[in-house]
Amino acid sequence: MKAILLHHAGGDKYAYRNMQERLLPEIESIAFELPGRSDRFSEKFVQNLEAAVDDIYRQLIQQLPEEYCIIGNSMGSIIGFLLTHKLKQENKPLPKHLFLASRLSPDAYKDEPNIIGVSSEEFWKVVQQYNGVPEQLLQHKELKEFYEPILRSDFELFQQFNQTFVSIESLNIPATILFGDRDTSNVSEEKMQGWRKFFTTDFDIQSFEGGHFFLYENEKVVDFIKQKVLQDN
Repeated sequence: MKAILLHHAGGDKYAYRNMQERLLPEIESIAFELPGRSDRFSEKFVQNLEAAVDDIYRQLIQQLPEEYCIIGNSMGSIIGFLLTHKLKQENKPLPKHLFLASRLSPDAYKDEPNIIGVSSEEFWKVVQQYNGVPEQLLQHKELKEFYEPILRSDFELFQQFNQTFVSIESLNIPATILFGDRDTSNVSEEKMQGWRKFFTTDFDIQSFEGGHFFLYENEKVVDFIKQKVLQDN
């Protein structure tokens, strides 16, 4: 069994470095990243969410495991969900389980305030709602200038997606929705129930101690995922 790891907005594949070590030896993993960051810094940002999904799909299909699960954090949750639909459309082997963390269901953000074109000051006020942005970054002018284009690109992907979202068929794949009990980004167990209608089989919601980025920080999450994956097998 392998795990496909999809990062949060503004993140890269190295966000999962510690988790990848803790998943071993039971689960090997592959972390993917979008253009415009980290090892792909010289590449242009994708322009919409469909292009983002296609980009990850092209990377994955070159090394698609026979048995795998998908783990997505925040932005990575939506990409993981849409990626699974893409794999289904292309008649490729589907993941055995989806683990989607720190993001409400695809239809939950239609009324989200528009952040496209807002000032830098207003944009960072939005970013600070995700209580995991290091204070060092927020207080460092050069770092903020470096990361702002990456974050804006990712946020705008979802702004466009939220405004144009239409219904999408449910998946017949086991899914576990994960969230941190101190997440201040409008995430709660009640709101996470919105994911239920997008799945027709085993569905579970689990909370863990932590904020928006608990997935990278709480070691109990890895134990939980291992147990779930081994149980599925």
